[in-house]
Amino acid sequence: MTSGDGGRRALQITLGTLSAIPFASGLAGVVVGPGSLPRDRSRVEPSLDNEYRYAHAIWFAVAPLIWSTLPNVERQAPALRAISGTVFLGGLARALSWRRTGRPHPVFIGATALELGIPALMVWQRRVAERSAGRTR
Repeated sequence: MTSGDGGRRALQITLGTLSAIPFASGLAGVVVGPGSLPRDRSRVEPSLDNEYRYAHAIWFAVAPLIWSTLPNVERQAPALRAISGTVFLGGLARALSWRRTGRPHPVFIGATALELGIPALMVWQRRVAERSAGRTR
């Protein structure tokens, strides 16, 4: 996973690519609403539709925040930790839902796995930052 740049470029590509998931999901959720759910064409009450679109607007905003950190990813630990912590909490909320209401669609199982795997990306970012600091001394 390391290269001459200490893994910096691979981290940038990984974060940039993974960020496309909440961007696309968020956009679909805002524009289409709950009708964007896989295999679910049920009608929902206006309050649930409203809350669903609001939550997806937040997902839509996550990607540009992450993308803004990419040029200097080795120096963006505070911002990335804040964003990642929020995403991780979302994964915990999904896990709670799964436990209380049953197994969700495989798309949401994948989302949960990605969200709960976020700490690994923060470990990677820390290593990139440490390697970068070692090269500049």
